Amino acid sequence: MPAAPPAHVDLWPDRALAIAALGRVARHAHAATALLVGLDGSFALRLGAGDRWQRCRRAWIPAGVTHELDCGDTLMTTLYLFPLTGEPEALAKHLGLNPSRVAVDFLLGPTVAETILATHGGDHDHGATRVWLDGWIGPPTPIEVDPRVLRAMAVLREQAADKLGIGELAAAVGLSESRLMHHFKAGVGLPMRRVRLWERMRLLTTHVAGGDSLTQAALAAGFADSSHLSHGFRGMFGLPASRIFNAHSRLRAS
Repeated sequence: MPAAPPAHVDLWPDRALAIAALGRVARHAHAATALLVGLDGSFALRLGAGDRWQRCRRAWIPAGVTHELDCGDTLMTTLYLFPLTGEPEALAKHLGLNPSRVAVDFLLGPTVAETILATHGGDHDHGATRVWLDGWIGPPTPIEVDPRVLRAMAVLREQAADKLGIGELAAAVGLSESRLMHHFKAGVGLPMRRVRLWERMRLLTTHVAGGDSLTQAALAAGFADSSHLSHGFRGMFGLPASRIFNAHSRLRAS
């Protein structure tokens, strides 16, 4: 059996592009909108545990939607668009989709898969990949959000590795704990614990891309130990961290 192609991850502050042979992916839910594309074949998608599997080449999965995948040997790409950036809404409009609804097998454009494959092959550097995505996604859609929620998001990012309590976060933005949780869920569409975990995953990727071992990166990103990381990674991505972070992976972060 031929070896699986190496995983490739490009990470920026507001989005991430991952290219990998995912195989079987257990039930999970992202804290970002995800565009999934089978680059050289189809894959199977299932939402509810009792739902039927759908075979497709493309899928749009809004943030927080639980799903599972069976990708077989297909090389997959996942474009993660982060909350409150306006990019999920902008790309959904470009693709003719409702940003808050799951969709499959919509039109992408004639060169999208080819460009992503070229990125996986090393033909485009980190900056060029960013520029291409900027042009394809288009200008972000303006999002009206309570500025205290934006501040809370910023604090969660700035202190992702810290054991920041809800009381401390509420005090930092001038809200009671209950009002902060209410406004945050209403504005972001996700509970704060999921966003905190997502930010730790971003920080983890940045550290691994910078040369840290997975164990070192996990501790630097605020995970108590490897078991804590494993549980969080599987819940967020449906697979073990080692399938993406290994000696053969190409990780680029800025």
